[in-house]
Amino acid sequence: MAMQLTWDQKPPDSSGLLFFPFDGPPLKGKLKKLGFRDNIQDVLPLLPTPDDYFLLRWLRARSFDLQKSEAMLRKHVEFRKQKNLENIMSWQPPEVIQQYLAGGMCGFDLNGCPVWYDVIGPLDVKGLLLSASKQDLLRTKMRDCEMIRLICAQQSEKLGKKIETLTMVYDCEGLGLKHLWKPAVELYGEFLCMFEENYPETLGRLFVIKDVLRFDNTYSYIHAKKVSFTVEVLLPDKASEERLQQLGEKGLVPSQP
Repeated sequence: MAMQLTWDQKPPDSSGLLFFPFDGPPLKGKLKKLGFRDNIQDVLPLLPTPDDYFLLRWLRARSFDLQKSEAMLRKHVEFRKQKNLENIMSWQPPEVIQQYLAGGMCGFDLNGCPVWYDVIGPLDVKGLLLSASKQDLLRTKMRDCEMIRLICAQQSEKLGKKIETLTMVYDCEGLGLKHLWKPAVELYGEFLCMFEENYPETLGRLFVIKDVLRFDNTYSYIHAKKVSFTVEVLLPDKASEERLQQLGEKGLVPSQP
């Protein structure tokens, strides 16, 4: 059985932009009417991609509250400066992280969006935290986020359409009590908050697989973080097996030819 849950904390939007298509002149006209770009002229040169599509993500993340959207974006600019994100791709994580933190890009879905696969179950998170600093682990995830942003930009240019979201797969086989170690839970919560605050509207779909007995815990934890993306939990039955086959055989294009 495939269980699909959509957690969207945003109320209906009266501006007409919450579900507005990502193309065409009307987008520019509506954003200009809001005056959001005019309010942030001083930070536009500091943004990685200061186009209307990028700005629309911040507006959506704060339900088109202009003050909250501007505050969120300005906080992100400071975050980029403090973490030196413009040069983060030249930074290499410590060897222990490279060897034992599994996961990465595995291809593209049929919409052209990148698919990121994270192996969580076998992960020795306690061993990682005792061997590497929390800051290095978080910085590794920041690097991953910047990599995905760059891949989306490349896909947009290649396909001739805007690609802004990714599909993520959490492989939870082997998930157990060791993953509930308090410092590990706190680290994941910190990363999730960082992701939502600095890469809003980026995660389109999250597939949780092989997480049978602990589904309630997974649901409760992610839901408590007030995320706003679609989560599909695939349980070990025939329907889910067919869903995974569709994702793997028809819905996934390998990242390497």
